Amino acid sequence: MEEEILDNSIVENKQILSLVEVLDTLAEGVRRQFPYPFWLKCDISKINFYPYSGHAYPELVQKQGDVIVAQTKAIIWRSDLQRINDKFQSIVGESLKDGISIVCLARVTFHSVYGLSLIISDIDPNVSLGQLEYEKKECIERLKKEELFSLNSTLDLPLLPKRLAVISVPTSKGYSDFLQTINYQQDKYKFFIHLFPSLLQGDGATYQLIESLNVIEGVKQYFDCVLIIRGGGGDIGLHCYNNYELCRKIATFPLPVLTGIGHSTNETVAEMVSHMNFITPTALAEFILDRFQAFDNEIEQIKQKINKLSHLILKEEYKNLAYIQNILAITVKNKLVTEKNKLITEEKFLNAINPQNILKKGYTITSINGHIIHSINQISKGDKILTQTVDGEFTSVVE
Repeated sequence: MEEEILDNSIVENKQILSLVEVLDTLAEGVRRQFPYPFWLKCDISKINFYPYSGHAYPELVQKQGDVIVAQTKAIIWRSDLQRINDKFQSIVGESLKDGISIVCLARVTFHSVYGLSLIISDIDPNVSLGQLEYEKKECIERLKKEELFSLNSTLDLPLLPKRLAVISVPTSKGYSDFLQTINYQQDKYKFFIHLFPSLLQGDGATYQLIESLNVIEGVKQYFDCVLIIRGGGGDIGLHCYNNYELCRKIATFPLPVLTGIGHSTNETVAEMVSHMNFITPTALAEFILDRFQAFDNEIEQIKQKINKLSHLILKEEYKNLAYIQNILAITVKNKLVTEKNKLITEEKFLNAINPQNILKKGYTITSINGHIIHSINQISKGDKILTQTVDGEFTSVVE
C-alpha cells in the first residue's frame, strides 16, 4: 500500500509523455535535421529482394576493416529498383548484389510504428564500378611489388594434362558446358576429373575458393593442373577474383592454374596471375582437347613419314639387291667358266699321263715283283719280269 502511494506521488510530480508523443518528436527532429535527400556511401550486406511486391529492403553497413561500425535497414521501392537495376545492367553488367559498396541517394524517415528507415531512390553505378577498379589496381600493384604476379605462368603445363582438379559449382552451367565439351571424344581421350565444390561469387566465395585450393595442394601429386570454372557474370559478381589473398594463392600455387570464368571484358586479377585464362569454360575445354588432337596429328604425321621413309629405303634396297644379284650371277657364271676351263685342262693333262693312253702309243710297263722297273740296275740274270702292253701282259726271264 505504501509503495502504491509512493508511485502515485512520483507520477503526480513528473511530466509524463506518451509513446506517440516521444516518437513524433523524434520524427520531427529527423525531418528538421534531414529535410532533403542526400548522397550516402555504404555497403549492401544483403539486398533482401521480395519478388511478390517487387520491393527490396537492403541491409546497409559501414565497416572498419572487418568490423561493422554502423548498420541500418533501407527500402528501395519497386519503381526505383527497376530503374536502378537497368542502369547497373547497362554500366556494370548485372543487377544489384550482396556485398558491394555503393553511393546512393537517400532520405531519412521515422515512423512511430515502423521506426527509422532510409528510402533509397537512386544509386550511382559508376561509383560502385570505380571502387571495384581501385581495389583491383591495388591488388595488381601489390602482387607485382612482391614479384608474384607472373609466378604461376612460369610452371610447366604437362603436354597432355589428363588429371584435372576442377573448382566450380556442381550445378553451374559453366561446369556443365565444360563437361559436355571435354567428354565429346570420351571414347578417344580419357580424363580423370575431380570436382572441388565452391561458391564462385558473392559473400564467402573468396574463402571457399582459397579453401578448395588448399585441399588440392594437399593432394597435388594426383593432378596435372587446376581449373577454376564459372559461368558468365558482371564485374560486381566477379569482384571476388580481384581479392588479394585469393590472387596470391593462385600466383604461388604449385600446379598450373587455368581459369575459365565466363566473361569477355574486364579481365580479373585472378585470370591475370593464372597460368592461362580463357573467356569461357567451353574455350578452356577446347584448349585441352586441342593439345591432345595436336599430339595425335603429330604422331600421325610421324607415322606417315616413317612409312614413306620405309618404302623409300625398301625400294632403294631392292635396287641394291637386284644389282648385287646381277653382279653375283655374272661373278658366279665367270667363276664357273674359269673352273670349267681348269677342269678341262686338268682332264687333258690327266689323260695325257694316263698309263692306258701311254700304252696305246706302243709303250710298255715292265715290273718285277710288283715294282715298276726304272733302271737296269733293278734286275739280275734269271729274274722273271712282267711286261704289260695295251692289250695284255707277258713274262720274261732275264739272261
